[in-house]
Amino acid sequence: MLQYAKFRQEMFAPLAAKDVYIKRPAGKGWPEECPPVRGANAFGFDLLANFDITFIQTRDGWRVQKDIVIESDFNYAATEISPGQPLRQQYAWFWEKGQKLPHLISDNVYPHIRDQVKLSAFLFLKTDANELLLMMDVPNFSRPFRAVSALLETDWYAASYPWHAVIELDRKQKKIKISKGEPICRIIPVRRDTYFAAEMSPTQFDEFFDRGQRWLATHGRMHHEGDSAPGTLDITRTYVRQQIRPKFVVME
Repeated sequence: MLQYAKFRQEMFAPLAAKDVYIKRPAGKGWPEECPPVRGANAFGFDLLANFDITFIQTRDGWRVQKDIVIESDFNYAATEISPGQPLRQQYAWFWEKGQKLPHLISDNVYPHIRDQVKLSAFLFLKTDANELLLMMDVPNFSRPFRAVSALLETDWYAASYPWHAVIELDRKQKKIKISKGEPICRIIPVRRDTYFAAEMSPTQFDEFFDRGQRWLATHGRMHHEGDSAPGTLDITRTYVRQQIRPKFVVME
């Protein structure tokens, strides 16, 4: 189970992913009509942008048009007798040339990552034992930025700061705006486990292939439109009916 705490209560909670992210004009054959594509689109939770933010690229690199720093709506005290104070968190910040912390960046490496910016979700994230979070770009959603994939060890690493996504800005753009409420990235709970891959034996493949042919003969419908592929069977509607989609629910 994914658990979260907000840096401020007005910040966005994770949002269950959606089947469709792009409003298409009329016509048939859009990618979102494919059941496996829709399944991937809706698999996981989205972390949303809490503010409008615009990135401007100049000769010296990228900068934020308007810096945003907010305070938590709770107080933190280092000891039981010290007075508590709100925490402060920047919304977006870049890697720095020559930085030493949180990790060293060599001068020859910096040009390769200078288009990356860290964007805070303003959420503390926690998962159950042996459950991790795969952070990635929103599937099948092309934008002038992308989220860098990462595997977050949220079952044991109790981060003392809100989690952020690293996004990479398109170097060909001069100006990129991310609107409030827009998905920043996708997070998917996954198990820490050992996953195997092995080639089927001839006997296993024969059984697998025969099963597929039996399913096709039972559920396929003859496709009568056009004669470019005579005898083609249509399985689209049956696939949708039999598809068992995982559910992602955010409990209020």
